[in-house]
Amino acid sequence: MAQAQLGTLSQTTLLSATTGKLDVCLLPLWQKKLLLPASTVLEVVSVEGMRHIKKGKKLGIIGHIQWEDKQIPVIAFESLNGDTPPPEPQKLAILFGVGLADKLPQYAIALQSEPVMVKVKIAELEDLEKAPVGAMEYLQVRYQDSLVVIPDLDAVEAKVISLL
Repeated sequence: MAQAQLGTLSQTTLLSATTGKLDVCLLPLWQKKLLLPASTVLEVVSVEGMRHIKKGKKLGIIGHIQWEDKQIPVIAFESLNGDTPPPEPQKLAILFGVGLADKLPQYAIALQSEPVMVKVKIAELEDLEKAPVGAMEYLQVRYQDSLVVIPDLDAVEAKVISLL
């Protein structure tokens, strides 16, 4: 499965380079939005089945959820990034582990509302090179008059694995 997903990511990246469009998912966090390739988001689920944890919550892992017969960690991106912990999540996005799929095949990110899938033209993204980024952020860009963050998924996954 990991090999197929990585192939999809490469094909998506190649397609975006040639057409100038990329299928992305805007994930609404508490005070910002993450911009991810749509191929990394496996499913959006309700928080109803999430088991909250107290230990490690300040560090970023806020619970676990049963998904496709597996227990997967639920993270608060803001906490991993060193920001103020968010309020209780409303939704969870199940993500495919990109960089460390052998150690972390899936994990969930806590969201504040339903994510939005869009086709983004590369020209619509304004690179904010000088904008400050957190430890788990790769880049900030402006998209449709909003600041959005492109996360550093390798850093996120490495941090989650270190906390498990």
